[in-house]
Amino acid sequence: MYRRKCPVLIEMELQRLPAGINVPSKAKPVDVSLALREKGWSPCRVWFDAGEGAWIAAVIYRDSTTARYR
Repeated sequence: MYRRKCPVLIEMELQRLPAGINVPSKAKPVDVSLALREKGWSPCRVWFDAGEGAWIAAVIYRDSTTARYR
């Protein structure tokens, strides 16, 4: 069965940036969180926004000297 893949957006302050990964819309928040951790993010809240058709992850801010968008 085909499952639609949706982008994951990182929410920081007042903006949302693409995380560079896609996960199925029917995934569980824990699956999204684990995928983000593999990319070096520290999500503290993950939810699906049906209006945007994307997973949204609020992350703990990383210092710009150690963070690079992947």
